[in-house]
Amino acid sequence: MDSALLNKLARYCAYQERCISEIKQKIHELDPLAEQAIYIQWLQENNYLNESRFVGLFIRSKFNQKKWGRGKIQFELRKKGISASEIQAHWKEIAEEDYSEALKNLLTKKAESLKSGTSAEKYQKCYRTGLSKGFEPGLVSQVLKGLFPRGFA
Repeated sequence: MDSALLNKLARYCAYQERCISEIKQKIHELDPLAEQAIYIQWLQENNYLNESRFVGLFIRSKFNQKKWGRGKIQFELRKKGISASEIQAHWKEIAEEDYSEALKNLLTKKAESLKSGTSAEKYQKCYRTGLSKGFEPGLVSQVLKGLFPRGFA
């Protein structure tokens, strides 16, 4: 095991939480011939790499900072090779009230920013915004019913 590579990987993991696929990619960049499993095992044993910790932090940060919904968060985590069961185990870190409130705030802000167009057009733009952020269609519709009492769906 190359100690210089191990040192670089330890610093890479210490800088921010990483998932296994990111570490594999980094190992391949630094030394394409290196045996990845050995380095990954060492990083896990020394608590530099913890996939469960990564998933929890990823979910909280994307929800709190970028205002992403479950769909978009799940898609991004699946792209990183995280299992569905691991993702499911961490959903409880976002309270349902906070989730609904974040969507309501997002859609209210979007509706207020729209200056021109009919109410139906504004409704559709808000609806698309909610979906593009990864929120569930039913929940987006439910929140929009409160913002647009006449409804357009």
